[in-house]
Amino acid sequence: MSEMFEEISDNRTPPTYKFFNGSAWVTSAGGKTTEVHSPIDDSVLGKVQVVTHEEIDAAMKAAHAQQKNWEATPLNQRVKVMHLTADWIRQYEDYLTTLLIREIGKTSDEARGEIKRTADLTDYFADEVQSIRGFELDSDNFPGFDKGGTALIDRVAYGVVLAIAPFNYPVNLSGSKLAPALLMGNSVILKPPTQGSISGLHLTQLFRKAGVPTGVLATVTGGGGEIGEYLTAHGGVDMIAFTGNSETGMAIAKNAGMKPLLFECGGDNPVVVLPDADMHLTAREIIKGGFSYAGQRCTGIKYVLGTETTLDQLIPLVLELMKTEVAMGDPRSPGTKLVGPVISEEAAVHIEEAIRLSVSAGAKILTGGGRKNSYIEPTILTDVTPDMRVVASEVFGPVVSFVRIASMDEAVGIINRSRYGLQASVFTKDEGTGIVFARQLHVGSVQINGSPQRGPDHFPFLGVKHSGVGVQGVRYSLEAMSRLRPIVLNKPG
Repeated sequence: MSEMFEEISDNRTPPTYKFFNGSAWVTSAGGKTTEVHSPIDDSVLGKVQVVTHEEIDAAMKAAHAQQKNWEATPLNQRVKVMHLTADWIRQYEDYLTTLLIREIGKTSDEARGEIKRTADLTDYFADEVQSIRGFELDSDNFPGFDKGGTALIDRVAYGVVLAIAPFNYPVNLSGSKLAPALLMGNSVILKPPTQGSISGLHLTQLFRKAGVPTGVLATVTGGGGEIGEYLTAHGGVDMIAFTGNSETGMAIAKNAGMKPLLFECGGDNPVVVLPDADMHLTAREIIKGGFSYAGQRCTGIKYVLGTETTLDQLIPLVLELMKTEVAMGDPRSPGTKLVGPVISEEAAVHIEEAIRLSVSAGAKILTGGGRKNSYIEPTILTDVTPDMRVVASEVFGPVVSFVRIASMDEAVGIINRSRYGLQASVFTKDEGTGIVFARQLHVGSVQINGSPQRGPDHFPFLGVKHSGVGVQGVRYSLEAMSRLRPIVLNKPG
């Protein structure tokens, strides 16, 4: 282990990792730990603490005690801390890349891309926050009010933000919450995913080394069933930022009560192929959007809609391209192009079951469909209907389903009836037609001639229906991690 990270674990192999209580790396008094297994070969990478409720209370108390001091710290100093954090991330890019590959099964390119993106995003947050300012309003702008009243409107921190990150981007989607929350003057309690905890703890160490003060950032580990409900209902939490599946998001929202929320949840991210689309481009984007990180992305493509004639042209191109562009195997191997394991064998069994149920309902497997341990073969299904499990629920794996439709109006109806509404893609050579079609879709974002994706990170990113609450993206996240505070000066007399 690098000397930078020596204090976060013991010297045993596999190590037992400590948690960060806001001031020190400590072992939980409860004495309970959870093993983290690599999805690549099921080897034990280490153990993480299962913190107690009392330890959460102590971290929350410290976060509140230090938050006002942190908010009062000049913005330029908070900006320097974030830039230094980005520098530390770049300094340990190779180390963190190797860790991500082993812990969550990403390929080398995917893991390195996540680390680089997190550093760049942290820098961008630090630059953008300097343009966020308060403003002033005069009362006579509204009918019936005389001149003289003035509102001084500041943007201030909420207090303590609970940040809950997912397994598929444990570094990037922790950093995308930590950086804006801290820059706006909040303290943060980070709850990393169990599978991804080791990466999250290392990221915490880099924020700490960059100068985040004692008490302002704590990272608590343990399963959602063990500490999740206690955290989300905790009276010390002032705002919650969460990325994860829709069912968990709804449970958190119910548990949290009237706290401000910023959620990115699940999505089915359909592709609509218009008859005039560039079929070769469409096939490449479907493969990229459906099979990157074994389909374990909230923005991953789950199904493709097209008329019979259109799909008859498209599907053979997809199958042919898969022969050279998609390979399943150990993500540590330089020969693996896109598809490694899913996060666990349990997840793989769930995906296999969804495929089996859809086939029993009439779907046909054109390629793939097999499973070995945590590995699912890249799978193409046809003759799929919208009510089948592979479309109706979020199957978080390398499965793309083709659904034949009679008209584009039918496509709009299928998409808008879905409980999900994260992204959709429309492929057409006529951008004007694509825009008109996109405006009929009840989703957060629509991509024209490209697969669904979260970035660029300064674009607004959001979900509707069961796919999210609030708007993310660099400036939007900074604003979401703070609130307006009007101070009204009334005219005397």
